[in-house]
Amino acid sequence: MEDEFKPIECNDGDVLDFGENIYKVAKFKEAMNTSSNYSLECTLNQELSRQQVKIKQSQDANFNWFQKGIDCEILTLGSPSWKKGKVKIKISVEFYVEEENVQITNSNSSEITEPDSPLDDLRRMIHE
Repeated sequence: MEDEFKPIECNDGDVLDFGENIYKVAKFKEAMNTSSNYSLECTLNQELSRQQVKIKQSQDANFNWFQKGIDCEILTLGSPSWKKGKVKIKISVEFYVEEENVQITNSNSSEITEPDSPLDDLRRMIHE
């Protein structure tokens, strides 16, 4: 079954309603960016370790997946050498419309009528 959700672009001034609480998208994104980064990073590091993915950092360096990134190197296909850089995790907030508002008109006829066009008068004149 295909995904029936359709993503839409959200602006910072748009408003999200979570039942009893309403927030501007900008405030929600800011809260997501700053909330629980430390505990989320700790949980992420524990889970990576449990999955046998060990990240070596110097003792005085804190893990900082979301703000500064973690030092590493990458070797891409076709590249002759390793490239130094950082891995940074970015959390994306997306809104998906569940269903579009479709207006259904009750019509007794099963005939489908096309909307009126400014060219309809010309077409009628040509056929006459």
